[in-house]
Amino acid sequence: MATFKLSKPISINGTSVQELPYDFDTLNARDKLEATKAYTKAGNIVSVQELDPAYHLFIFAAAVRKAEPSIEIDDVLRMSFKDAAKAEGMVRDFFFIGSES
Repeated sequence: MATFKLSKPISINGTSVQELPYDFDTLNARDKLEATKAYTKAGNIVSVQELDPAYHLFIFAAAVRKAEPSIEIDDVLRMSFKDAAKAEGMVRDFFFIGSES
């Protein structure tokens, strides 16, 4: 399991958190469906999943929940813009760049 170091801590359940655990490797099809459901429930529409950075953020939140179920999607969404952009890039690189093979 990997950890994502935040450039700016966030509060989760009253505790200041400086890093988030995440696990891309154990995400499965159900996790993808749940991330997509949360994304659409938030009022978004997935157009091209490979190019949708906001959708990538919800996938990152799913990977965080996979590693630590006590962390909610809304907790992850409180991270800074800078951290969100970095997390989105990690998802894009892991799941979509070079994944055609």
